[in-house]
Amino acid sequence: MKTKSDRANYIRPLFIFSALIFPVVTAQANPIELPEKSITPEVSMVIGGAILLEVICVWWMLRRTRLPRFFVLWLAGMHLITYPAFLGVLWLLQEMRPALAVAIGEGLVVGVEGIFIYLVCRFVVSAKPGITAPSLAKCWVASLIGNICSAAAFPVLLTMFKIIERSGSG
Repeated sequence: MKTKSDRANYIRPLFIFSALIFPVVTAQANPIELPEKSITPEVSMVIGGAILLEVICVWWMLRRTRLPRFFVLWLAGMHLITYPAFLGVLWLLQEMRPALAVAIGEGLVVGVEGIFIYLVCRFVVSAKPGITAPSLAKCWVASLIGNICSAAAFPVLLTMFKIIERSGSG
């Protein structure tokens, strides 16, 4: 049986690695540059794909803990609040360098999403004997890693969509 210190030894390097790579990935995500029509079907599809990847990553990170029924839907629904809030933060920070504004916005999103995930797992779940709910720290780590995956996937998905669009029209 794993002790609490064994789990901390597993989470600590993952958290440090995530914290180190987070600024690098968010600097590449830069969603501030929006076209004339800010939300086109193409951009909506790319954003949806990035959010889906984040949801899957968070679910995978927390799969061994007590999760509510329809957890993936809870996570996807959470983005109805956090993504517009993220865009609002970017708008408020538009005078800053884009990479810094995105890093601040993503950092706030990671914190808020980690708290949302913790609250959902803690208070929405009915008790299951023998399985513990995730800690707040584990929820923040899952949120951080999920957001890194999402931010890293955004430019890749956008490029793939542009390639598919060009090949279809040409």
